Amino acid sequence: MLSTNLKQLYFSQSALAIYEKCPLKFRRRYRDGLFWPQDWGGDLEQREVIETGKLFHRLAQRYYARGEELTAELLTVDLKDWFKRLREFRSYNQRDDFYPEQELRINRDGIKLVAKFDLLYLDKTANRFIIYDWKTNKRPFSEEDKFNNNLQSIVYLYVLTKAGNQYFPGSNLQPADISLLYWNPRFPKNIKTVDYNRRKFAEDEEFLTKKITEIKNLNYADFKAINDEKICKHCEYRPICFGKKPELIVLEEDDLDLELDWEIIEEIQF
Repeated sequence: MLSTNLKQLYFSQSALAIYEKCPLKFRRRYRDGLFWPQDWGGDLEQREVIETGKLFHRLAQRYYARGEELTAELLTVDLKDWFKRLREFRSYNQRDDFYPEQELRINRDGIKLVAKFDLLYLDKTANRFIIYDWKTNKRPFSEEDKFNNNLQSIVYLYVLTKAGNQYFPGSNLQPADISLLYWNPRFPKNIKTVDYNRRKFAEDEEFLTKKITEIKNLNYADFKAINDEKICKHCEYRPICFGKKPELIVLEEDDLDLELDWEIIEEIQF
């Protein structure tokens, strides 16, 4: 569900990332309400990667919701291997709490944020929350990947810290009690972990408040195109902006955030 009124929009990490990449693209998608289905662009291989990733996310959701496993005959070879690696990596148990596909949103002084977590895991022994984010693209994490300060890490860690004690009463959640872990079943040993603390929480709150306020205060004509051919040639809005057909459109896993069921998301106000 897209909002043509930015006052009503709950900003996800995807929305903020699109604004950072190109303000005009943000306006077309979130203010003008123009959105192409995710299978509109991209080649067959890209679409297969996205579809396999969605199936893996559903497998993980069912597993962590009830410890349920699907019959192996129903799975492709890749999904069988991925699911086996997932169980070895973060096995389900009835001692701790698992919250798959958990959605949280906050509304504070007009600053609205939404986060959808692949898995929230509460280690009751250590009284720690770990956010798990599943990546299924074909590229392993590299040393150049800056996970500590990317928008996904900022939004996920901030939202859980800000809203966690309201969603999970009695947890007495502090920033240092939370970490975010990125994991790809294609490369099970290639793990990226982001820890959190009070200083980073304060920095993220200031950054997010300023960024969302900046976006909401822009006039319609102030959402300018980035005018970077490296970005524009792969953009679905290229025909509107330049009258040219886009080249291969890169389908992003993060675009799946646009499929949130807004009717079932709880809201925490401060």
